[in-house]
Amino acid sequence: MKLVRLAAAGVLAGTAAMGVVGAGLALALARQELPSLPDHGALRTYVPALASEIRASDGSLVARVADENRKFVPVASIPPLVAAAFLSAEDRNFRRHHGVDVSALVRAAMVKARGGPRQIGGSTITQQVVKNLLVGDERTLRRKIREAVVALRIERDLGKDRILEIYLNEVYLGSGAYGVAAAAESYFGKPLDRLDAGEAALLAGLPKAPTAADPRRHPARAKERRDYVLRRMAEDGVIDAAAARAFAARPVTVVRRAPAEDVRYGWFAAAARRSLSERLGPAVVGRGGLEVRTTLDPYLQDAAEEVLRRNLVLIDRRGGWRGPEERIRPPFVASAVPEEPPGAAPWRAGVVLDAGRSARILLRDGRTVELAPEGFAWTGRRAAAAFLAPGDVVLIDAGPKPSLQQMPDVEGGMAVLDPRSGNVLAVVGGWSRARSEFDRATQAKRQPGSSFKTFVYLSAVSIGFDGSSPVLDVPIAIDQGPGRSWWRPSSESREAGMGLIPMRRALELSRNMASARLLNEVGLPAVETMLRRLGFDLPSPMPMSAALGTVETTPLAMAAGYAAIANGGTAVRPRFVASVASSGREVAPPEAWGGPGARVVDPVDAAIVADELQGVVLRGTARGAFAGFPDPVGGKTGTTNENKDAWFVAVAPNFVVATWIGRDDARPLPPGASGGHTAAPVAREFLDAVRPRLRPEPFPVPEGARIAVVDPNTGLPSKRGIEAVVRASAIPSEE
Repeated sequence: MKLVRLAAAGVLAGTAAMGVVGAGLALALARQELPSLPDHGALRTYVPALASEIRASDGSLVARVADENRKFVPVASIPPLVAAAFLSAEDRNFRRHHGVDVSALVRAAMVKARGGPRQIGGSTITQQVVKNLLVGDERTLRRKIREAVVALRIERDLGKDRILEIYLNEVYLGSGAYGVAAAAESYFGKPLDRLDAGEAALLAGLPKAPTAADPRRHPARAKERRDYVLRRMAEDGVIDAAAARAFAARPVTVVRRAPAEDVRYGWFAAAARRSLSERLGPAVVGRGGLEVRTTLDPYLQDAAEEVLRRNLVLIDRRGGWRGPEERIRPPFVASAVPEEPPGAAPWRAGVVLDAGRSARILLRDGRTVELAPEGFAWTGRRAAAAFLAPGDVVLIDAGPKPSLQQMPDVEGGMAVLDPRSGNVLAVVGGWSRARSEFDRATQAKRQPGSSFKTFVYLSAVSIGFDGSSPVLDVPIAIDQGPGRSWWRPSSESREAGMGLIPMRRALELSRNMASARLLNEVGLPAVETMLRRLGFDLPSPMPMSAALGTVETTPLAMAAGYAAIANGGTAVRPRFVASVASSGREVAPPEAWGGPGARVVDPVDAAIVADELQGVVLRGTARGAFAGFPDPVGGKTGTTNENKDAWFVAVAPNFVVATWIGRDDARPLPPGASGGHTAAPVAREFLDAVRPRLRPEPFPVPEGARIAVVDPNTGLPSKRGIEAVVRASAIPSEE
């Protein structure tokens, strides 16, 4: 026994000596590090990275944008049960130590000396805050000493509650969730104040190993950690032992992972985010906790997405059946059916089991559906066996009457703009963001064809022309200047031309040669000046053909250009964002995001062209699509060479709707495609769908203009002609 006591005394003396030496060394190193320690003062006002919330004009949530999924909660609003669970799990002496828990460090050292785990705690919550936000996580003695000194300082200067607030909002808890509030929603689908002790304990068990103890991927490990925290909570008197056992007896239950982004309005949300990032920077948007109110009208957005998708299917079908998605070999079992391609939802993938007059299709979920002839009538085949065979993988609308589908290889874009405010009310960038996030309404530059002619006519009116001005519609060759070839615009048909016709009629029928002669008479510089005033990005030098639609632009830019005609002459910058606030304070004035600008067109000139655009709908290239439409509306069709692009821009004082249909690879559209037959019907269907919300208002007749009755074919006064807007000083009425 004496030898044992002597040995123990020796060990204690040695340990004490080593402690003294270690303490001296630590003090020396700490004194050396003092001048270079990080400034902890910023933690007084530190706010963790927060998600920005993007909302529609009616206040409904469109999307949360975040570099880190986090919802900040002040310490006073964090339930005591949640805070206590974390203290029991991570730092049970938090309220008693001054930043460094010496007893915990000694216990950790003793466990390590006995051959226990290398990482066994010892760092306080205060030290974790310092490590994560100030000194980094380098595994060196120097970092640990710096961490301890700064921990002592922030305990002195910030206080316990502020340190706990930072920690509980900053800590990473797996599945992309930062902070306790985001984790509560991610795992349990509920706010913090509705968590029970078992749920609080599960969250508190995650900081040590948020990936390894992820309750979705590793429920057994998560339960082990949760039950450990429950025992600690019972030991600390947070809950009683019986409650700890009861919660530990429950299985780990979490909700399904929430989507990272609400993509219902993904097209608009992405465009709004780009607008925010361009002005404020991506970091501010992703980490600044902004409160963003956008210009989005959800009613119009829903209608635009539905109408465009439905019409893309119909337009694509004009090109016929392209064949199955793929073919598989027997045995034909549900597990062998491949997944649907991105963007195919809600259609289902299935494999053809047999085909005769009808076809039996096995779906991925194990159901078998019959595809009757009426479900594939659009292919032009009368029997399924004529084009389907066992093993073919096809897409099916598996509703009450199953129908054959195919992913459209035709794309489209639609932008809906309020011409008075510049507010973008809806924007659809294509078939599906799941298939392609490229936004064809705001990012795709395509030739607008004849829909661009409107600005030539607007330029002509601005220098004194009006709808009755005669224009010669016959072939023309135009000298474009030294070193450039002669320009010979082609006719729209086999006819040589219509001869002398009113300018109004030339626009209604979209006559190329008449428009080219008008351009030549007005002069390319005048048209280019007008286009730049309206906000178009143009090539320099601009060829004459560009004025008739060979320049490239986007549907949104076209909507903005037409807005000046719709609103009486004021240029607008489209805006997706109405207001932005941070912590309740406005970040930038509303005009910073776009809106009305300078007057660039005389109101009388705008009214004359708006009246001509109504003629396009009533008597021109869009009359078929808009037959029977009950309200006054203007518009212009556009079709490019080889039918690669089809356009229609609808105009009223309270809206502009720009629609484009085409293919991403610029191949021609299916036979018969044109602005009047392809794009205009899409706009018409959209306006029919939203008429209760967006009924076209009549165009006003501004001071300096009046209504006259003229012959549509000659432009001369007539008792039985059409009503047209003319200048007050223009032709007299027919008596």
